[in-house]
Amino acid sequence: MNNITLVSTLHSELGKCNADELYKIIENINPDVIFEELTPYLYDMVYNKNIVDETAPIEIKCIRSYKQQHSIKNIPVDIEVNSTFSNEIKVVFALFEKYDTYNEIEIELKKKIEQKEFEFLNSDEYSDLVEKQQSIEQKILEEINNDQLNRIYTSFYEDQDYRENFILNTIYAYSNENNYDQAVFLIGAAHRSSIIRKVAEYQLKEKLKLNWTFYGTV
Repeated sequence: MNNITLVSTLHSELGKCNADELYKIIENINPDVIFEELTPYLYDMVYNKNIVDETAPIEIKCIRSYKQQHSIKNIPVDIEVNSTFSNEIKVVFALFEKYDTYNEIEIELKKKIEQKEFEFLNSDEYSDLVEKQQSIEQKILEEINNDQLNRIYTSFYEDQDYRENFILNTIYAYSNENNYDQAVFLIGAAHRSSIIRKVAEYQLKEKLKLNWTFYGTV
């Protein structure tokens, strides 16, 4: 009981990283429950009020299709973020894109996603490249030495840390109250290495021990 598989995803379609391929992965796992990187507000818009368009993340397209053929529960586990702060961090990442060293990693990531698809997104190779890219981001900020940009960047990753803990708390709280045989946890691949580290911590501190599997690992 309480088996859960982490599947790292890409919100926007790229090559064969699309809703159809994600559907095949989920169907092969055959879950009772899907934990979805979605806020309760967006969940209500998508699944209750049926407000969705072609720009929707591939996870939403996949799950909507999957629910038509399978009797499952999908649980929103994310939290709202400050929209003003979201606009600020976009400015910072737009700055990074002016640097060749940053763009070289971005190009390599996209190329390997197109070549290896979900296998790559769920690999240590992907996580290592993301961490390398974050190291470049930090070096760029050190060179610029702008207090406001540093504040925005630091706050962004503090926010990511808070979100990830909130998500895992929600998953464990649900699992404490509900029995299931197999669950899938879908989250953007950029969170993969951090979530795996946090899962190890949660397995030590939580009374309930979930049986975690990380898709793509032996």
